[in-house]
Amino acid sequence: MKYDATLKDIFQTLPQRLLLLLTGQEASDLLPVEFSSVKRRQPDLVVRLRDESIFHLEFQSGRDPDMAWRMLEYFLLIRGLYPSARIVQQVLYVGAEPCAFATEIEETDLRFCYTVRDLREIDCQQMLASPCLEENLLAILCRLQDGRQTVRAILARVAVMEPKARMDALEKLTILAGLRRLGTTVKEEVKAMPITVNVMEDEFLRDIFVRVRSEGVQEGIQIGERQTHLKGEAAFLLRLLKQRFGTLPDWVPERIHAADATALETWGDRVLTASSLRDVFGG
Repeated sequence: MKYDATLKDIFQTLPQRLLLLLTGQEASDLLPVEFSSVKRRQPDLVVRLRDESIFHLEFQSGRDPDMAWRMLEYFLLIRGLYPSARIVQQVLYVGAEPCAFATEIEETDLRFCYTVRDLREIDCQQMLASPCLEENLLAILCRLQDGRQTVRAILARVAVMEPKARMDALEKLTILAGLRRLGTTVKEEVKAMPITVNVMEDEFLRDIFVRVRSEGVQEGIQIGERQTHLKGEAAFLLRLLKQRFGTLPDWVPERIHAADATALETWGDRVLTASSLRDVFGG
């Protein structure tokens, strides 16, 4: 799932503040652990803690009836690599639904257990206070008092990054926000970010542009009323112009609302590269 890939990527950087909250210790180093077998296994995060114990963290966004057996399998594989170390295992639950799955196995000659933490038990402010961007992104999955304010706090950190790193962070944030039904909020706040972005050179915003425009066109087709379609195109163009150039003079909405479909499409294409309103309207 896209959530899994995003979280795996985030955990390539040591989440020291998160580890401190979960274990009471920071990690001394990140252990590269991957097991070769008929069925490829790669734990989400395995680190050596300051007390020399091995901490295995597995994140989970949905219910898995076989989670306990999967954790036991990881325990045995990790034990094979570190036979003398104390191994501590925990599942970090990031899903939207209440966390509910078995945390132990009890059979005649076998007893195994591990712990589960719901990331919503952790106050988002703890992650926002971290100097590590990856932990800032995790704040969206923690306990939120105000989802929009949390998104804004994360974006304030993202906005000052270099363009390539910024776009990578925005994509991850949007994906994670989907777990908390905050995807729309993120997109709204991204559009309001105090940065200048060429929409068509920016993969993330280009995706928003194309999707919103496509949805507007499709809506007009479904309604089957040309006038409704034109109004939707005009409203979208006005929003885009406001994002690029700020407050618009009165003549702009007047001209847009009086235009036909061809003119609206032409002006919409020019918005992406124009340096002024006059450039958009051709004079």
